[in-house]
Amino acid sequence: MSDSTELLVLRLALIGMIFLFVLLAGVVLRSGLRPRRTAAAATRTAPVGPRLIVITPGTTGLRPGAEFQVAGEMTIGRDAGNGIILADPSVSGRHAAIMRVGREWTVSDLGSTNGTLVNGRAVDGRGHSLRGGEKVVFGAVVLRYQP
Repeated sequence: MSDSTELLVLRLALIGMIFLFVLLAGVVLRSGLRPRRTAAAATRTAPVGPRLIVITPGTTGLRPGAEFQVAGEMTIGRDAGNGIILADPSVSGRHAAIMRVGREWTVSDLGSTNGTLVNGRAVDGRGHSLRGGEKVVFGAVVLRYQP
């Protein structure tokens, strides 16, 4: 073999080794970035405390089963400044509020156009206590309260 042929073979071998290294590094990094679901990790990431679970999303783009953690006093509505944003045209900009009163949670309507319902009954500004399992309706969006 001539010197130029040997040099070409060595260069091709080096390029092959670099390609193999990059491929192997990519596989290792990709598998290392995947979350590992152990029982302990599932317990840590599971939502704790009260939450609202989407039953009927309307045109919000949310999927049924999506959850909103409830904390402190939160407003619910279409505007970006709300704690829970429901981007559906049937939901008012500031539609309702959910807050802790004593040991229970209360939802109240904030003068929305299409109203707020709990288990089919209209809610006014004085609010309605939530115990668990209630269907709360904001316009065309239906959520379930889970304590």
